[in-house]
Amino acid sequence: MDQQVTVVTDLEMKDVQELNLVYTRVSRMMLAFAFFIVFIGIVLLVDGQRNAGDLMVILIMDVIISIILWFVNQSSIRKRSGKAYLSDKLIRQRYTFLLNGQGVRYESASETGRMRWSDIYKVRETANLFLILLSTSRSLIIPKESFGSMQDQTAFKQIVAANLDQSQIQWRRRAPA
Repeated sequence: MDQQVTVVTDLEMKDVQELNLVYTRVSRMMLAFAFFIVFIGIVLLVDGQRNAGDLMVILIMDVIISIILWFVNQSSIRKRSGKAYLSDKLIRQRYTFLLNGQGVRYESASETGRMRWSDIYKVRETANLFLILLSTSRSLIIPKESFGSMQDQTAFKQIVAANLDQSQIQWRRRAPA
């Protein structure tokens, strides 16, 4: 018999925020790094006559400002994600997902969808979510707390592993016990 998992979920704002933070992680890191480099470059260009003590102070200031920029950017993404969540009536509906060897089926009061595993770009696990990526910018969100049990989560992972190439799967690494 084909293994199957059914998950019923109501997405919350925090789920959409986590999704958007995952999607923007690399660009946020690049922004903070670019700011760090530009700041140092400007300081050295304006006045290349710095002693080691001055450079250390400037580097520490630059690191602190880059970290602040990281958190301001993260806060902005959370705020925009919250607005998007509140304006999207479809995402706030209850969804039922049926996952098995044939693929993924989902339905809500307004829509029904079905895709084969071959249509799925990637499956990714975050701290609180399983993301079924349909492309680099579109995904189905399944909160881990929506699974009936840990056995259902394990069965989901087994179904994914049996139907996708390992390069399409990104499970969260567990800290060694």
